Amino acid sequence: MKLAVARVGEPLLMKGRELEFSFHPMTRTNRRWGIHSMLYAADPWAVIAGSVNESIGPINERAAATSFVRQAREYFTAAERASSIETRPLLYYYSFLNLAKAIAMAKGRSGMVGKVSHGVAVVGGRAHAPNTAILQMESSTTNGKKSAVDELHWALEGSALPVGHYTVNDIVAQSVIGHRMWREAFSQPRVERFIPVEAIRFLHDPAANQIWLNILLRRDVLRARSRGLTETLRESGLEANFRGVVDSGADLVSQFHVLEQIVPTAYSGRAADVVVDTVESIRTQLWQTVTAAPPYRRFYLYLAPLNDRRMPQWLSTYSTLFWLGSLTRYQPVELFDALDGNYGPFFREFLETQPKQLLYILASYAKSQNVTRAGIV
Repeated sequence: MKLAVARVGEPLLMKGRELEFSFHPMTRTNRRWGIHSMLYAADPWAVIAGSVNESIGPINERAAATSFVRQAREYFTAAERASSIETRPLLYYYSFLNLAKAIAMAKGRSGMVGKVSHGVAVVGGRAHAPNTAILQMESSTTNGKKSAVDELHWALEGSALPVGHYTVNDIVAQSVIGHRMWREAFSQPRVERFIPVEAIRFLHDPAANQIWLNILLRRDVLRARSRGLTETLRESGLEANFRGVVDSGADLVSQFHVLEQIVPTAYSGRAADVVVDTVESIRTQLWQTVTAAPPYRRFYLYLAPLNDRRMPQWLSTYSTLFWLGSLTRYQPVELFDALDGNYGPFFREFLETQPKQLLYILASYAKSQNVTRAGIV
């Protein structure tokens, strides 16, 4: 593909240093936007409980939401301590179901106390094997009851849950950790769907009052994974908003593909005023892993075949836990098949790593601040 010349700009500096990319880079004070810090927490539950308590005014609603958080923690702890692996999915799912209600309430969603549906169901009459099972996503209007997962989607994404059928195969493929195990278990072509992002940079043109994002991908990584730049842009969902460019930096030309945001974000006051808007324009195209060491977040592009249905990263983990929990309750034989057969290494790794990842991701959304595990000496 013919590449355009990169837009002329400079790194966006705040308080004398380059602004680091994250999903929660800024915080709003009474007067203006300021840089948000990283919150280190060995106990993310305390962060969530504090955020819920601070966000809800009415006493009864606050009491209900904090109760949901306590119940969620008890379920999570029980899952962590469970001696038999088949009991863990259902305990994890009920933990996140209660957490979904609490966070939705903290973000202003109403009607979460009382009869609330799961909002996700196994499609009847389908096989229960991972490569054939199908889930149905339901909104709060589908059955005339509030849908917990739809309300959480409104709270985190600002829009209704895309309803309809999702294959479990497509859902579990969106797990960053254990992805290669998924590929082997599900007999997929030897093409990896996740591409690590080397860096995401805020660029700035102070004369034009514009900021934009540049994404850096290592050329050798794309070559090793047999991915071209055009294919990467298309299957990552970035094609409409990003383009490959030629950057004048010698190191960038030789080592990296540079993807530049096509339409910059304009501002009239300070560049800090539109940083959050710029992040929102790309957030749904990025997957992340939470780490206990710098840089504390690693970002990835998920390259999906065009006929696959994407969902937010948090929702793919939540839905997988629902499905495994459903097998625990209704199809225990099929659960054992999933855990002990060809799919076993993937699902065991999933249960070992993804609940804790999801917990920190949801804690960050609840706090509107990056929350990561503290490195304890």
